[in-house]
Amino acid sequence: MAGDENFPSILNLNVGGYVYTTTMDTLTRDPNSMLGAMFSGRQQVAKDTRGNYFIDRDGALFRHILNFLRTSELCLPQSFDEFDQLSAEADFYQVGELIEALQIYREDRRKNMQLSEGQGTIIISVDRYRNQLLLSGREDLIKEVFQGYIKPSELVLTLLPARGYVRNYRVPWRAGGAELTKADAFDLLYGHGFVLEGCNGGGSDGELEGTQFQEYIFVRKNKL
Repeated sequence: MAGDENFPSILNLNVGGYVYTTTMDTLTRDPNSMLGAMFSGRQQVAKDTRGNYFIDRDGALFRHILNFLRTSELCLPQSFDEFDQLSAEADFYQVGELIEALQIYREDRRKNMQLSEGQGTIIISVDRYRNQLLLSGREDLIKEVFQGYIKPSELVLTLLPARGYVRNYRVPWRAGGAELTKADAFDLLYGHGFVLEGCNGGGSDGELEGTQFQEYIFVRKNKL
């Protein structure tokens, strides 16, 4: 149906089973892209059984393509780790500015991470009674992420020397009138490429105000 399709100003687009509602202006914002060609009548576009325009690509990642066309800005969550897949989608749709933005974003993130050996684990334990965060992990990783919040005098434990030192630091947090909240710690970890892999908590049988402790396990995998 290339050349003779009358596209509505607002339309539904089915991408790999995900249905998006958007405007013609958004889809044709980059006239040199595949979407620009499809929705200007220069290239054929299929429809599904419900009459939605259909593209057989990754539906979940298409939201990032669409948002970039809407705003001309690349906004990805800090824990985003599907750069290869999103780059492949940007190449498919031939959105030149997005391809360039992804390259810049990826390089900036790689520089900011300042990887030593790349991969590693940091465990955060929340000690509610002492109003402290306990950071457990390789010393170089903890210092990389929490530089400025820890001091050598706050080192309380060294474990597993055969696998590389695992050091625990106690860091006061803002609930006790000091410097670092749990949310601050999470932001720092996400900003350095860590993702939350698991959590648990516990307390005594008489605990009435939630758990006595909470533990969060963050892992960084060298994917960039």
